[in-house]
Amino acid sequence: MPEPPATAAAADRVEASVQAGVAFLLTQQQPNGAISDAAKYQTSLTALALTGPGHPPQDKTPEGVALRRAIFFVLRADRQTADGYFGAADSSLMHGHAVTTLLLCELLRRSTDPEQEELIRRKARAAHQFILRSQAAAKASRSDTGGWRYLPNANDSDVPVTARQLLSLHAGTKAGFAVPPVAAQAAAKYLKNVYASAYGLFTYGPTSLVTQAGSILPGKGQLVARIPYIDQRGRLCYECHFAGNYRAPTLRPPDSLMQPPVERNHFSTSAIGLLGLRLCGQGNTLEANSAATFLLNTMRADPTARIIANGSWPFHAVFFNTLALQRYAEPHAPLATQFAERNFVVGQSPDGSWTDNFKGRHIGRVYCTSLALLSLEAKYRRLTIYDPP
Repeated sequence: MPEPPATAAAADRVEASVQAGVAFLLTQQQPNGAISDAAKYQTSLTALALTGPGHPPQDKTPEGVALRRAIFFVLRADRQTADGYFGAADSSLMHGHAVTTLLLCELLRRSTDPEQEELIRRKARAAHQFILRSQAAAKASRSDTGGWRYLPNANDSDVPVTARQLLSLHAGTKAGFAVPPVAAQAAAKYLKNVYASAYGLFTYGPTSLVTQAGSILPGKGQLVARIPYIDQRGRLCYECHFAGNYRAPTLRPPDSLMQPPVERNHFSTSAIGLLGLRLCGQGNTLEANSAATFLLNTMRADPTARIIANGSWPFHAVFFNTLALQRYAEPHAPLATQFAERNFVVGQSPDGSWTDNFKGRHIGRVYCTSLALLSLEAKYRRLTIYDPP
């Protein structure tokens, strides 16, 4: 059955957007094969984005040649330490280590060069085992046990780094590497520790700004309510009210429907937390279902709203939201796809790139473009990140 005209037209726009984004990334390749401009660990992320539309490194097309050169750069001996760590060479830390591990595991699914495949497998296995070892680093707080942070030996954890490691471990299982059940159980327990039950969402982790209703704060008592408002300088702030000292403030709501009554980046962290629990095999828990409801309700609140225009870390928010919802055959999965298309097809620059707007912080067109492409490429379902567990 042919697609309805409107659907076909939308698909054409997405396809054109992907092709333009890929073409931009090719212009950013350096003589040594790296594809980067400002941020770290871009080459591995970009290589994933080039693989998503179906460009194998064996192709003699410009895309295939660029991907092959990028892979050679990632496989250089100086990119990985003797113990398997990829985050030291470019100071990308555990974020970059996870992305590179994910890329190598992805390449094992499509390698046609036995010699290179053996090299990739050796490096991927060492990187996979490094992730598992770093999870066991001693934590200053028991609530951080089971998670990961920027450094392999960090004494705390956060949700984004943890989810990236889980995504890489999941890809590793597709490549034949084992993940002990205890590792997934510990990671799930950590994620539940940073779930804010009063709001039905996940917080960032180490210094959570969302204090759950009912919490007892030293010297203040029990928290009753935490209400958002915009101060005179246009900043999003919160007024906390404690038992026995409650007063109704005069407030106005946040300017955007994309901002829930919590910190601005919690659409992102909730998508990341939901993805993490699903990767741990706990996608039907109360925490996961509440986070999914929060994401869906936020997207449905205004069918025209764009988080790129209003939210913090917008590219992470859309990317992880797509992964958390689209990789499962659920009735609401198309909503995540439409959300990604609404954010990215409209927001693309004439040169095919995307840029971020997080408080003026420029993390690089290559990084943002790669995340945008990976979100739009969900429709192809060629990458491991879109495979169900």
